[in-house]
Amino acid sequence: MGEKIKSFLIGLIVLVAFVGVALLVTTIAMSDHGSSKKEETTVEIGNSDKITSMPNTTEATTVQSNADEEADISQNTEEEVSLAEPAASSSDAEGVDDEVDEAAIANAENNNNSSGSSGKPANNIVSYGDYFSDNHEDTKAPFFLIKSSSASLGLGEAFDIHNYVGYADDTDRDVELVVEGDLDTSTAGTYNLSITLKDDAGHTKSDHMTVYVDETPADSSSPSGSSAPGTVDFATFAENYGGENKSLGIDVSRWQGDIDFNAVKAAGCEYVIIRLGGYDDGENYTDRTYYTNIKNAKAAGLKVGIYWHAEESNADEVKKSASYLLNILNGESLDFPIAYDWEDFGNFESYGMNLYDINDCFYLFADEMKSAGYDTCLYSSKNFLENVWTNEKGYKVWLANYTTKTSYAGSYYMWQQTSSGIIDGINGAVDFNIWYK
Repeated sequence: MGEKIKSFLIGLIVLVAFVGVALLVTTIAMSDHGSSKKEETTVEIGNSDKITSMPNTTEATTVQSNADEEADISQNTEEEVSLAEPAASSSDAEGVDDEVDEAAIANAENNNNSSGSSGKPANNIVSYGDYFSDNHEDTKAPFFLIKSSSASLGLGEAFDIHNYVGYADDTDRDVELVVEGDLDTSTAGTYNLSITLKDDAGHTKSDHMTVYVDETPADSSSPSGSSAPGTVDFATFAENYGGENKSLGIDVSRWQGDIDFNAVKAAGCEYVIIRLGGYDDGENYTDRTYYTNIKNAKAAGLKVGIYWHAEESNADEVKKSASYLLNILNGESLDFPIAYDWEDFGNFESYGMNLYDINDCFYLFADEMKSAGYDTCLYSSKNFLENVWTNEKGYKVWLANYTTKTSYAGSYYMWQQTSSGIIDGINGAVDFNIWYK
């Protein structure tokens, strides 16, 4: 009996020990498995965040950031450009006086308030239909639209290369400009500078400029003009350029002041192209003499046309200007296509455009005029007609070339031959034109 009890107790102890060991092993295994599963889950969630959530969040942030950045650029650029604009020239806006139709102008301005932003863009041009595309191959080097060969400065006078050059590229909207050479404006002397343009494709164009520093410098702050020397009276102009299938006329703006159109017609003039207004420093304006000029010119029996002083650089600005022009024009009948006159090539690089863009500005403007029942023509000088404007759509051209016989090989229907004309009815110089019927 004693031996049986002893054997039973030993067996029980072994069984308890075995069960205990088994329970301990199971607990450890479960603990390890749970820890491993927790760690695996954490990694999986982490990877999920990186693969799914992060790209979505990044994309949304990027889009918002770019939108804000573009808005800021547009606002800052407008302020900077307004301060940097040169003094007004004969083609710049000078405001509106009391003689114009203030109600019509107010209506045009109100209609334009919802037309979008204004001012010159900084490389933020947005495509519009077939216009303002980025899908153009860069095949050409940048080039100088305008460049002075020399500059004269006074002692201590600041030198800004942008006062002496204007430049562009076929596709690049932000051409790099590098100026090399020693220049010390505190010391009189002659300094030679190297000027290089470089586009994003690596194309380059180099030229030179000589800077003269003197106590009494000559005035060479602007590129050389193209006006013919002296003046020519209308009778002489008619004798030299009149004839069969030709018609002689003038173009005018506020710079001609009060005009006696009856005297102008009596002198032999047959038509007048009148500046309606334009786009300047991000704002549309009406030439202060437009209403008086078109009314009196028609009353005198002259044929009439209008031109638009353009400085637009994107689709929003063009559409805004077109809307403004058509509101001011108000269905007025015209005898000539509306002339698009973009001239600020000395500051072209500040507009954030390439050559495709400026041509698209003209094409879009012409589309807007056509939708209102008006034809359009392109006004420009020989140089820019040959180097800037492609006119692939074959619009009529109004050529400006101040010479006795033009060498322009392209097609043109009107030639502005001189800016130094003298005619009865106008106190001062005026442009003379030949219309080829």
